[in-house]
Amino acid sequence: MLALVLSVLLTVYLVVPEAIFKFIFGFYIPTRTFVLTGTETAYRAVLVAFLPFWFSLALCWYVPGPRHWPFPVEHNSVQQRRTDYKTVASGLYSEAEYAKSKTEFWPAFTRCSRRQVRLILWYFLLVALEAWITGFVASSYARLKNVQTDSSLSVAKTLLNRISRWLTDLRKWLNDRFLSPYISHWHPLLTPNLLSDTEIQADVLCTNEVLYQGTISQYFMKDGDLSGIILQKPRRFNRALFLKAKEEGQKPDKKNYWVPIPSQHLYFFAEKIINMNLSYVTVSDKIRDPANIEKFLADSPLAEGLGKLRVYVAMPVECPHCKTKQTVHVAAKPGFAQMGDQTITCVQCRKDFPVLVPDKIVGGPFADS
Repeated sequence: MLALVLSVLLTVYLVVPEAIFKFIFGFYIPTRTFVLTGTETAYRAVLVAFLPFWFSLALCWYVPGPRHWPFPVEHNSVQQRRTDYKTVASGLYSEAEYAKSKTEFWPAFTRCSRRQVRLILWYFLLVALEAWITGFVASSYARLKNVQTDSSLSVAKTLLNRISRWLTDLRKWLNDRFLSPYISHWHPLLTPNLLSDTEIQADVLCTNEVLYQGTISQYFMKDGDLSGIILQKPRRFNRALFLKAKEEGQKPDKKNYWVPIPSQHLYFFAEKIINMNLSYVTVSDKIRDPANIEKFLADSPLAEGLGKLRVYVAMPVECPHCKTKQTVHVAAKPGFAQMGDQTITCVQCRKDFPVLVPDKIVGGPFADS
């Protein structure tokens, strides 16, 4: 009987709180599916339960309101609690002990049950509060990873600066070790959290061998995995006509072979996608440095298992000969490369010119449409 009671308590105090946390956390960020060992499951459950459990215990023991509400118990002193739990544990462990204290067992059991229900209610409430707070923090995951402190503070503010850095390091640790295992690895890459003032352009190659392009407006998850995306302003590349023009000896411009699709929103099922390239295109005229994305992919455990996804950053360049504005796609991959010159051929005048980019050029140049 004692083993059964302990199993129920283990479920209530560890398994259920972890499920509550994941459910509420999922309202902020799509969560991942897990195939975990028993040790990993217990580790994450303890992480979720640690602070709420001790806070709820302190509330029910020392704070006047929660100490008696709900389910008040008369004679709720420390000594009475110890006596009641000792009586109940002895009776559940041994039938002989139960027979000795049968008249005391059931009143003690009733009082212990009321205390446990009260503790569990406050405990679940604090777990829900923890999930709400951490969900709010995790929704700005990538921005927290790149928080920079102001090194120009005066000597008088050195202590404040150190505290700020310590808090930043703490937030990064909590995100990487505690929050990131719950976050779907698609969320930071399919939302404009990695780089502000950007919209995410996707080149989607489907199983029908047609290349589509558009701006990601929404994505959908099923059991923690990507199930589909919606593109705004979609268009498709007319590859057949492009190849035909090349065979005829022409020098076709790729931008002339993108055909607009008469739809405001075009939905793609994930199983129909062979490959998807993401481009973080600036909304303003600012040139975006892909360092944030590179750092994210290098440091974050969320980047594991991206599979068919490739990430690059679209960077605008200008030909010094004919002044034609165009775009190149720069790799955003784990690790950092040296800034250096690379040579590209202008799409307009066909002359070569050097460009200074922070990593390898993986596409382009493309004429600005």
